[in-house]
Amino acid sequence: MTINSNKEIIAVAPEKLYNMLVSLSKATIAPNIPQISDWEVLDNGCRFSLAGMLTCSMFLTEQDPFRCVVYQIDTDKNIGAKAFFHIESTPTGCELQIEADVNAPIFMQAMIKTPLQQALNKGTSKLKEMAENY
Repeated sequence: MTINSNKEIIAVAPEKLYNMLVSLSKATIAPNIPQISDWEVLDNGCRFSLAGMLTCSMFLTEQDPFRCVVYQIDTDKNIGAKAFFHIESTPTGCELQIEADVNAPIFMQAMIKTPLQQALNKGTSKLKEMAENY
């Protein structure tokens, strides 16, 4: 199941956003997103609780400088995902869209699609705020 966030126009250079996204899993302070708690930095990524329902481990797997950052996300509920952070240059900065490719059992997809869509939209908005204040 693939879910795309809303696109956000961000008033920073693509290079700045890219560098922030690459270092996201090594941030010592959790993003200020109410659904995320118990943030822990690991040697090669991070672990956190999502809405108190899932424990997620996030690892950087791919980088296309200034265009895309990809994280593998594994959970304690056997739901995996790849999160693609797509960056596109604009005349005033850049545009960000998150694409999540979620590997969930078919019977769960209808239940989790709307909350995931909302989380991606909120995440994109928060990343905009973080980048513009980074």
